[in-house]
Amino acid sequence: MPAIEGVYTVMVTPFKRNGDVDYEGLKKNVEWQISRGIHGLLPLGSTGEFAGMEDDEKKQVAELVVQTANGRVPVAVGTTAETTEKTIALTRHAKEIGAVGVMILPPYYCKPSQEEMYTHFARIADAVDIPVIIYNNPWSSGVDMQAETVARLAEYSPNLRYVKECTADIKRLRDIRVLCGDKVTLFCGWEDLAYESFVMGARGWVSVIANIAPGMAMELYDLVAQKRDLDRGWELYRVMLPMLKQLEYSGKLHQTLKYSMDRMGLCGGITRSPKLPLTEADMTKIDGMLASMGLV
Repeated sequence: MPAIEGVYTVMVTPFKRNGDVDYEGLKKNVEWQISRGIHGLLPLGSTGEFAGMEDDEKKQVAELVVQTANGRVPVAVGTTAETTEKTIALTRHAKEIGAVGVMILPPYYCKPSQEEMYTHFARIADAVDIPVIIYNNPWSSGVDMQAETVARLAEYSPNLRYVKECTADIKRLRDIRVLCGDKVTLFCGWEDLAYESFVMGARGWVSVIANIAPGMAMELYDLVAQKRDLDRGWELYRVMLPMLKQLEYSGKLHQTLKYSMDRMGLCGGITRSPKLPLTEADMTKIDGMLASMGLV
């Protein structure tokens, strides 16, 4: 199986006004992403509001994205769940429908120890033969998988050698590389550390901004991660930074993305409760960012 790398758009799940998943809108978004040349797609990450979705909705979303992509681009699927057993079931489904890999947080809320996280991912690797992007996001899961645990898992199974790193600590990428060398493929998971992550050796980006600016995200990856053209990459990064920071720190990531997508003629839709709509001031600020990036 080819390596998972490059820019993967962690996709928005569009919802209709009545709260239902807008499957036709999602299909439209997939087609738009592919038309822009995106490297890969990743539904049902945190950006996709997976934690607020029913299991049957998750499966239908995963199936639609894989079927619509139809082999034109690789699709990895978020299969995070509260228990190891449920995670394995969702991961099996992802493999059955043709996903190239899965992305998994440690079980959220229960705050597992390092040993419990190790056992969780080891059991998944034993149960399903599919590449796993370990999604280390302490802000979402409540726990921080240490570099030493990542290294143990990489030694345990070749299917546990991808990591989306979301601690906002660039030293973590350094520590993983020191312990694992090139055995682990690092993905940037913190929007306004993309440039820095590529400099530190990340070979992929699970990208939020790619929902609205896939071309810019891929150009940044190409300039910094591939060509090592740090000066041109920096100039592009500066243009993107206001939106990257808005997505990462405003507390309104989903609303910002969905409003932006609707403004661009894509399908953003509403966010599920308890998230509230943007204010007029928010929308004016976002309009300015979109204009500065040449998106509207």
